[in-house]
Amino acid sequence: MRINIQLSRVALFVMALGVCSLSLLSPRVAQAQTPGAYPDKPVKIIVANPPGGPIDVILRVLATRLTAVWGQPVVVENRPGGAGIVSTSALVKAPADGYTIGMVAASSVTIMPFAVDSLPYDPVKDLQPISLVARTPFIFIVRQESPIKTWQDFVQQAKTRDLTIGSYAIGSAFHMVWEQTARRVGIKAVYAPANAASKTQGDLVGGQLDIALEAPSSARAMLDGGRVRAIAITSPERFAGLPDTPTLSESGLSGYSSLPWLGLMGPAGIPAEHVALIQKTVAQILQEPAMLKQLETLGMMPVGSTPQQMGETIAQERLLMQPLVKELGIRLN
Repeated sequence: MRINIQLSRVALFVMALGVCSLSLLSPRVAQAQTPGAYPDKPVKIIVANPPGGPIDVILRVLATRLTAVWGQPVVVENRPGGAGIVSTSALVKAPADGYTIGMVAASSVTIMPFAVDSLPYDPVKDLQPISLVARTPFIFIVRQESPIKTWQDFVQQAKTRDLTIGSYAIGSAFHMVWEQTARRVGIKAVYAPANAASKTQGDLVGGQLDIALEAPSSARAMLDGGRVRAIAITSPERFAGLPDTPTLSESGLSGYSSLPWLGLMGPAGIPAEHVALIQKTVAQILQEPAMLKQLETLGMMPVGSTPQQMGETIAQERLLMQPLVKELGIRLN
């Protein structure tokens, strides 16, 4: 499923600067290609998100760096629609030669398959994991004047009165993170879905919501403007972009974290050596200082996993999501 996240003008400006700076990083990145060696022609990366959001932004920065390293154009093709089904269908139908790959959100393969009656593809058999690219911590925010000062305040109040929490659509990664967290703590709240961060945040500061679950990038303007406060973040360690925000683990949920991911996948059958080259190149790029800065600005944390690690992550999360989707009665047809 596709989650549209509005990006501030500042983040878009940083993106533009970042693409330029990343393309000029080092004279060693342009590697001569042996004739006939992969890749020896343009590579396409399909993504379900429309242009302009954080996922599209970081993918375009990554594509720029891959172009520089490989000496071949790496282009981004936005294929929104059908909650990610359109883009994934196009990906699985592409030739399994490594010249068409996709940036896939976790929800597309760990939530969506259990929330629809049928898919035109098998997300396990028809897709080849390549690498987890990044994880995105979410933050719990309250309006500035809220009596809720800490995560424990929220938990205590949720146990004594009906609270409302706002975030993205039913069945989205945000919704599932909330449901997992609530079950871990043993609390409930009325979930108010919205199709945009502006709606959720407007309702929060207007007093219609008690708390909201957001991505750091979409809440940045409100945080910087002092209209909302972050009381907890879902990452296992404090996030560099919000160093003063305690983790849930620090706040009483010892050892707990929840970090939806973005990853590269391809149609099943891509030659193993092509998969290995893509993974290795991406993992190296993700550790470059300019890329790390871009990720932090967009509220993301680098990963760069192996295909095997990505496959294991998908399998583990599917085991968690299938019963939860069923319990919640989520249908997205």
